[in-house]
Amino acid sequence: MKSNYKPIGYYIQLVDERNAGHEVKNLLGLSISKQFIPSVANIIGTDMENYKIIRRNQFACSTMQVRRDKKMPVALLQEVDEAIISQAYPIFEIAKAKELLPEYLMMWFARSEFDREACFNAVGGVRGSLEWEDFCDMKLPIPSITKQKEIVKEYNVIQNRIALNRQLIQKLEETAQAIYKQWFVDFQFPFDFTSTPLSTNAQGKPDVNGCQTEPAEVKPYKSNGGEMVFNEELEKEIPKGWEVKPLADLSELKYGKMLDAELFLESGYPIFSGYGVRGYYSEYMFEEPQILVLCRGVSGTGKVKLSPPFAYITNLSIIVESKQELIKKMFLFYFLKNGNLRSLDSGSAQSQITTGDLYVQPILVPSIFIQTKFNECIEKLMNKKELHEKGIGILDNFQSLLLSKLATVED
Repeated sequence: MKSNYKPIGYYIQLVDERNAGHEVKNLLGLSISKQFIPSVANIIGTDMENYKIIRRNQFACSTMQVRRDKKMPVALLQEVDEAIISQAYPIFEIAKAKELLPEYLMMWFARSEFDREACFNAVGGVRGSLEWEDFCDMKLPIPSITKQKEIVKEYNVIQNRIALNRQLIQKLEETAQAIYKQWFVDFQFPFDFTSTPLSTNAQGKPDVNGCQTEPAEVKPYKSNGGEMVFNEELEKEIPKGWEVKPLADLSELKYGKMLDAELFLESGYPIFSGYGVRGYYSEYMFEEPQILVLCRGVSGTGKVKLSPPFAYITNLSIIVESKQELIKKMFLFYFLKNGNLRSLDSGSAQSQITTGDLYVQPILVPSIFIQTKFNECIEKLMNKKELHEKGIGILDNFQSLLLSKLATVED
């Protein structure tokens, strides 16, 4: 052990400030990805005075189930000045601000090597909790404050570029959602009233949905007199010729598979739960992204996601494989995403949606021509999104390299 390694406990102190008088309203949770997230806990009838207040530049952590999850959730609050969090989480802050930056300590917590050490030190059977004293005894290198500031600055440059890419991805997703709404909620899809539906306008230029446009008679369908008929199942008017069918006629549904955490790897194919990538495995289920409906978990049951390519899908999601000759994948994805599948939750102690619940769901089925044109528009956006995601992957690798070098940092 190098001489500049010091115990974490030497630099931190516990904080236990309660929410007396309900002073703070913003309730946060702590994710396994080491981030604060909006809490989805049912707090009706709960005495919020017992919740802990966490302030800017303070940490919250969970020392429970570290061995099971192979991670120690810990996060630094920087987005807001104050919030409240469950009393189950220890809160701590830097006690020696002239010797250790909170951002530098958070970088150390972000290392995979830190999680491995925490897992090794965890006790208490399979779930394995980490005792607070053992956490405090874990050590890290402490260079000068000047050196810490240099490292944090370099790290933040990478973080900011990752954030920018994520913002661009979000804008692309918002554009895709706007196209879906325009075409399949407002029924203002481009239509040539003299012949067939098109994805074009009169100027021959890309329109707001990113599709190349051309001939003269292309206009939005509904506002230009497109014929509508009332559909009793959806309880609204839909374009003439469109159908409504149960999801069972249009797709095959299957559950993902449970995978023992002991089989998780540091690299390989992503293990995707629907809530995010939980680890990596030596095998994958599908080469292409798949439509997933989160079927378990109180914070997301009923949400619809796309899996990464070459992913292993866990049993927290139902996989929806569309019959491409009847319904196109991207149209079905956005239709389900914009539906109210959360209403299918059984409401039992274990939040759950079943394949039986999904199979009977009514699905609007436009003409295959319109679906195909929609897919073409979305694929252009997806290609741009993929470029930004690859950029994030490259930046993640730089970030991991920088974090790994912390173990050998010297002034």
